[in-house]
Amino acid sequence: MKLKYLNTILFLLIFQFVIAFQDKSICSCELLKESKENDEKISAIAQEIEASFHDLSTDGFNEYFDTESFKVKLISNIDFSSNDPYIRGFLDGVGDAGNKLALKIINEIENGAYYNLINYRYNIVEKAYYFTFRIYSEETGINYHDYKVCSDGKDIKVNDIYIYLSGEHLSETLNRIFKMSLEDEKNNTFNSKGSTLNSMFKVMNAQKLLQEGKVRQAYEMVDGITGPMKNEKFFLLIKALIASSYDDKIYEDILSEFAKLYPDDPTLYLKLIDYYFLKENYKMVHIYLDKLMFETNDDFLNLMKAHAYMLQEDFINAEKYYNYIKVNYPASFSAYIGEMISLSYQNRFEETLAIAQNLVDDGYDKNELIQFFEEKEPDGSNQLEAFVRSKTYKDWKSKS
Repeated sequence: MKLKYLNTILFLLIFQFVIAFQDKSICSCELLKESKENDEKISAIAQEIEASFHDLSTDGFNEYFDTESFKVKLISNIDFSSNDPYIRGFLDGVGDAGNKLALKIINEIENGAYYNLINYRYNIVEKAYYFTFRIYSEETGINYHDYKVCSDGKDIKVNDIYIYLSGEHLSETLNRIFKMSLEDEKNNTFNSKGSTLNSMFKVMNAQKLLQEGKVRQAYEMVDGITGPMKNEKFFLLIKALIASSYDDKIYEDILSEFAKLYPDDPTLYLKLIDYYFLKENYKMVHIYLDKLMFETNDDFLNLMKAHAYMLQEDFINAEKYYNYIKVNYPASFSAYIGEMISLSYQNRFEETLAIAQNLVDDGYDKNELIQFFEEKEPDGSNQLEAFVRSKTYKDWKSKS
């Protein structure tokens, strides 16, 4: 079992978050002071955005995302002429960035991902409020979005998002890409093979090839990218994502390269968790899961701890952590199955069956569950084999 924490939404956000900007201006969205009143307002706004996403609507996000303030952050500390045609074209980009970001999140939800509010907090160091969303699916793994809160003096808004997968605010990532693009324009190299724009188009094409199942071609395309983009954080993560579907050794090498290039990036726990899963160093997996749990205050990470214990063949602890998720996150089907597997390996078939029957009682189709329980992996194995061969299971199966 390889748990991947590389979420494709990261690159799509970066590529489509290049937005129109006509004139330099002063940010009109200032940080809020900590107070009980602001706590209540921010909690309400975060819940409103969550409810909107769950209704598959972009309205909640678009209402509170301050595009103008984000634009200012994007071009922070960059000296350029807004009258330059190339610069104007680059910054005009897609246009309605906030709506596109929200649509990408909804697309992930429609494809089976969960997008849930975890908490809100006041960051004493930054003197800023944040609220955090977890995005999770069995296919893409887990990531977090920290929404940075500000106020225009009247309304509370959001003007940046810290993405755990990249270990930085989205505005910081885009700021560097903008700088690289300006260098291309300055040196008249924006049509060169290694230009920022050409590199981004290659990554987009590689993403399409990956979706079409053309994994080798996708990896070869990103592997051929040269220039400053080659060592960008988000590019290496996208490259690693593609490699994870192509070749485990290449995937491991890319993660090692990432660690060498960014050795002082302690917030990138997601990457390190995936790396140590791959290396089968479960002691380090637990260490970084605990660090991430402390930082996010997200007890859903106990699901990953359960997976790790399962791979360690520590079925007692695996059972314990799967049970915790089953009780606290009853919509997590994998927690039910994980606990069943843990119990089955301990030959506790009556308890395993009790979970199966609970699933039926909760509305799952019994015949479909039977098919799922008995299905074999490509290598012919089945983690529930002892259970499905037991008299306990056979008697249950035979009943209508």
